[in-house]
Amino acid sequence: MYFELAKRNLKRNLLRSILALLGIIIGVAAISSLGILGGGLKQGIMENLGSISNYIIVFPNYQNGYTSFDKKDVEKLRVLNCEVIPIYATSDFVYIKGKNRRIYTNIFGIDKDDINYLNLKVKISDTSAAVDTFFSKANEINIGNQLVIKNISFRVSGIYNSTYLFPDNSLILTAKTYKRLYGEKKYSRIILYVRDINNIDKIKKETERILNKKEKKCIIIALNSILEAINGVITKVSYFLMGIGAISLLVAGIGIGNVMLMSVVERTKEIGVMRSIGASKKDIIILFLYEALILGIIGSLIGAFLSLFFGYLIVHYLLKTSLSYYAIIYMLIGIFFGILTSLISALYPAYKASKLDPIKALRNE
Repeated sequence: MYFELAKRNLKRNLLRSILALLGIIIGVAAISSLGILGGGLKQGIMENLGSISNYIIVFPNYQNGYTSFDKKDVEKLRVLNCEVIPIYATSDFVYIKGKNRRIYTNIFGIDKDDINYLNLKVKISDTSAAVDTFFSKANEINIGNQLVIKNISFRVSGIYNSTYLFPDNSLILTAKTYKRLYGEKKYSRIILYVRDINNIDKIKKETERILNKKEKKCIIIALNSILEAINGVITKVSYFLMGIGAISLLVAGIGIGNVMLMSVVERTKEIGVMRSIGASKKDIIILFLYEALILGIIGSLIGAFLSLFFGYLIVHYLLKTSLSYYAIIYMLIGIFFGILTSLISALYPAYKASKLDPIKALRNE
């Protein structure tokens, strides 16, 4: 009965009901879309950088006068429950065959067996090199092109994505080739690959104890902490954006309250008739809340599905990632707040309607 009466009352003032409905749709769509956007951004980062969360990078502490590591330092770390990957590094000019171009770039030397632990998805030999995506795009380099380093030619056998492990504009040689070109130099950094991410903090503390026992010889960075910091910032930004979206939902709530108040004025006599034939104050309140509930449910559902549509377009085509379970969560959050806002906005008008004196209401013209 309440539902039918509420539906009839909303149809009687269709234009006003539609305008209130639009406010809810826009508010819910704003909250859900911004939440989905933040979730998509976070997922995109995890897809691109999540693979580096199992790594710890050990740098020499230049401030204390340390510029490299020797073999003894590497051997000390072999006792840890992880893969120890020493890295050679220098900078030099590279000539690109067919382009008539010389490029100054970062050159790294890594044992060919250790490359498998770095998740670079490339393979190199003593006569080949792998370049990063920046180097490849900037110089129009593809697999199969030839590079010349110190008058020795190398074929590009792979292209890897630049991450925190290696800087942009870099290439990788095998450790054997690197030593042949630049001599047996000391290591510029050490990368630790920890299979179980739950052991990251433990390995980091043990590395600190081993290498920084007497003085601070190195700086140790666990890359999972960088990801956690990035995720924390994005989460805060997402909440901030959702808060901005909630402002439009607040405006929608005011619109619903206005519709309900106008409805009380216009239906004063009708409410008096209902009270005179036995309708209680509770019945009047429930009727008005039903009207707000209908607006809230319809507006919230439409707004949520619109947010899913626009969220998919943004996440898929702009962020180049995919929607996941988080989209459903933000849709449900939007629906919940949309319905809640509608009901809260209708409380005062419903209360005011229930307080109307039946006799005065019947006299109203």
